[in-house]
Amino acid sequence: MIINLSIVMGDGVWVKYGWELFDYVVDARSASLGNAGTAYNLGSIQSSMVNPSFISYTGNNISMTHQSRFAGMVNSDLFGMQLKSKSRTINLNILYQGISNIPDTRAMLLDWGQDGQFGTNDIGEGNGIVDEGERLDKQKLRYFNQHQFGMHGAFITKIMGVPLGIGFKMLSYSLSDHYALGVGIDIGYNTMIKRSSLGIVIRNFPASGLIWDSGTVEGTKPSVSIGLHHPMAYFEKSSILINMMLNLEASLSNANMDSNIKYKSLALDRSYGLEVIYRKNIMIRFGKNSVNDGTGGIGLRWEKMGLDYAFINTSKDASLGNHHLISISLSTEWII
Repeated sequence: MIINLSIVMGDGVWVKYGWELFDYVVDARSASLGNAGTAYNLGSIQSSMVNPSFISYTGNNISMTHQSRFAGMVNSDLFGMQLKSKSRTINLNILYQGISNIPDTRAMLLDWGQDGQFGTNDIGEGNGIVDEGERLDKQKLRYFNQHQFGMHGAFITKIMGVPLGIGFKMLSYSLSDHYALGVGIDIGYNTMIKRSSLGIVIRNFPASGLIWDSGTVEGTKPSVSIGLHHPMAYFEKSSILINMMLNLEASLSNANMDSNIKYKSLALDRSYGLEVIYRKNIMIRFGKNSVNDGTGGIGLRWEKMGLDYAFINTSKDASLGNHHLISISLSTEWII
């Protein structure tokens, strides 16, 4: 429906970046495992963002995550809670990402050509390139902000007798003086095969879209994630459990230079994670995400509280620094 509105309201384009907020703003435990948990139910409220079929009753818990990316230039927050009625349990997650003081240099160029004088129509005048004899006017440097607010609600329903997780997404996007609104749907499934778990998620089904104030509609094509989780070993005497997970993601619009397999706009990327749990309350995690960034982290669990830390070691440009995430899960009964 959203994409069809482009015929009436304005131009429609396919983009890669429209719904990245829901890929990057995750909890620390998922991030430390390389976001490879399509088949691994962490039992947290944020698990439903990875796979909408992961709706485990967590009691009266709330979860908060703060993320700092690119040496503090990009900051994100994630707040999760669970709503429960007699017939249905809903995981509700609120996301925010903000970037402030982005430089706008479009008006800085004094595009007067090689002679440095306006109106002579010499070579280079008005071509949008800094030519010899031209300069920039620093007084015309401007700054703008970007803000994104998202909501992800997930619940389980049966379709033709098959239990499926439905994730409904809403996104509000503001960029300087412009704004956009959009909706999207994710569908998730998970099943056990002996001791292993198989998960399948279709994101942005059949397509997600953002409608800008100008009338332009930015559409995002669907992607499919297939994940496998297997408990590799359990050492009963030492109370150590080792979890292994692998994830494959196929996208129609996200091919990049680091993709494992790519053909035109089609891409296939892999990610994986490894988690070591000691006595159910101490976790050490490692992984690699779909863009080949190394990940890791630790987790601590108490009866009424959980704390997780994750880092993402960007491999593309070390000068940008690591990404850091901290997640806290608290019992509302304990807070009261």
